[in-house]
Amino acid sequence: MEKRVASAGQLHVFLGAAPGVGKTHAMLREGQRLAADGIDVLVGLVETHDRADVAELLEGLDRLPARHLEYRGATFEELDLDAILERRPGVVLVDELAHTNAPGTEHDKRWQDVATLLEQGIDVVSTLNVQHLDSVNLEVEAITGFEERETVPDVVVEAASQIELVDVTTAELADRLAAGRIYSPGRTGVARDVSLRPERVDALRGLARRWLVEHRAGPSPRFGGLRRGGVVVASLTGTPDAERVIRSAADLAASRRAALVGVHVREPTGLVEVRPAWLERQRQLLAECDGRYAEVSGIDVVRSVLEFARSEGAVDVVVGATRRSRTDEWLHGPIVSRFAKQAGPIEIHVVPSSSPTPPLARVHRRLPSLRLRVAIPARRRTIGWCIAALLPPIVLLGLLPLRSSLGVAGALFAVLVLVVFAAAVGGRGPALLATALGVLIADFLFTVPYYSLRVNRLLDLAALVAFACAAVVVGTLVDLQARQGVRIAAADAVAESLARLTAEQVGLGAPITAESLGALRRTFDLEGLAVLELQEHGWDVVACAGTRFPRSPSEAHHVVELDAMKRLALGRPLGSDDARLLRAFVTELRLVREAGQLQHLAELTYPRRTAKPAPRVHAH
Repeated sequence: MEKRVASAGQLHVFLGAAPGVGKTHAMLREGQRLAADGIDVLVGLVETHDRADVAELLEGLDRLPARHLEYRGATFEELDLDAILERRPGVVLVDELAHTNAPGTEHDKRWQDVATLLEQGIDVVSTLNVQHLDSVNLEVEAITGFEERETVPDVVVEAASQIELVDVTTAELADRLAAGRIYSPGRTGVARDVSLRPERVDALRGLARRWLVEHRAGPSPRFGGLRRGGVVVASLTGTPDAERVIRSAADLAASRRAALVGVHVREPTGLVEVRPAWLERQRQLLAECDGRYAEVSGIDVVRSVLEFARSEGAVDVVVGATRRSRTDEWLHGPIVSRFAKQAGPIEIHVVPSSSPTPPLARVHRRLPSLRLRVAIPARRRTIGWCIAALLPPIVLLGLLPLRSSLGVAGALFAVLVLVVFAAAVGGRGPALLATALGVLIADFLFTVPYYSLRVNRLLDLAALVAFACAAVVVGTLVDLQARQGVRIAAADAVAESLARLTAEQVGLGAPITAESLGALRRTFDLEGLAVLELQEHGWDVVACAGTRFPRSPSEAHHVVELDAMKRLALGRPLGSDDARLLRAFVTELRLVREAGQLQHLAELTYPRRTAKPAPRVHAH
């Protein structure tokens, strides 16, 4: 590490097969060597575990005080990133690269702190056990029987300028454990039973050596370089094994030099869903594996995932072995077999379950609370209350001459129509008012004895009770639909505004990449779209997205001029629902382009007025 890189710091990692092999000792000895060579070495954080040999190696090194954080009544020592950046040493020693930081720090993981130091041009020496590497997580679980939750993306370690494997014999490791030189005396027995059994250490040692051989030849294709193998799609669900699915898909994508995409299917219900915590964890893991997250809406999970995979041009889909109840299997059919039957040319990879039958972490759905429900506009609510208060007495009084032929059942049916009308306009409150008034007035006018609230016949009483229950249920359902309509209208307005804003950014010269084209294609549900550039021999495709994208303006459904030589060619929409949104996008893009041309013309015609910026044009 004597040779420094001006733009970015260098990382030196001591990799071990198991705790106790001497990674921290090796790191501190490297620090002593660098300090002896005249390099400014700072000990950022070292896990001493109250061991005298570690304290002895720290002597003579400049040590930074740890940052103390309080969380749930406990005190944690974390790396003081701000103090290191202010101090700006030549080299920082940071132990335990895979450590998870306590809440309240700038980053969730210590490797993110290290990445920040490297970006600032500070060299870092750190330590790591092989079981914390993300790509070998499933193999480590198979060896140890336990899932390792603290992992480091392989790209972080692969970027190191130097990786040294620290290893000792199994016998020496056992002697260190017995002597209390690895863990405190209270944890020695547990460590011997769980992680430091000789057969497990041998397997982890082989895993570490294999990883070094496979990953030190060059940068991992999973985290950079040219993508050659298409797309690998991972199905994201709320099962405990979903993280295994992501890692398996990431390994498959790495082996095929393919892009990784995780897709979550959200059921389009009118119910309010609590944002599941597992989805955020999986999205974070997907990002660490250099994957892209996508979300689609659909009732049939299998069909939705396969349609998404086909639209992305994927040939591999990775799913988890489900552990659904027999009732779910009976209602919806076995997921894996349905994937196999409907996949066609797509290859389905099934990741087996890691444990027998733990309960599934289901997504909790509940009816909207008063706080979370979509608000109906005030004018509609007022009209709804008027309908509920006035129409039931007016209609029932109007039907009074037909009392002998209609009976109480006919009167209640007429009131039910009014309940639905009131709920559709004003929501659940007016529907309940219409129900209550309808029951009372029907009882007063249409049941024997007339003009009293008593009911002599059991059949009439049953009719009133049944009507009240049915009206409440129907009114609530219609209220949900009415509010869902308000939600959809608001979402459409927001989507149209975002479409116009996106068009404005594109028209004002924002760069169009293949990633942004893919987002546009999914947003507008297009077969494909492309940026075309006019050359001497014809049109060339500069960037594209989708499986069937236009290769010339004549093949496109919509064409918009980006500049004198480039065109944005949009394919045919797959569905009619997004046609209006697509038209808004295209219209705004054309208007912004025309405004830019007019501004350019004005600058050429009136050069003295160019100091004042031209107004931005918005289409409404």
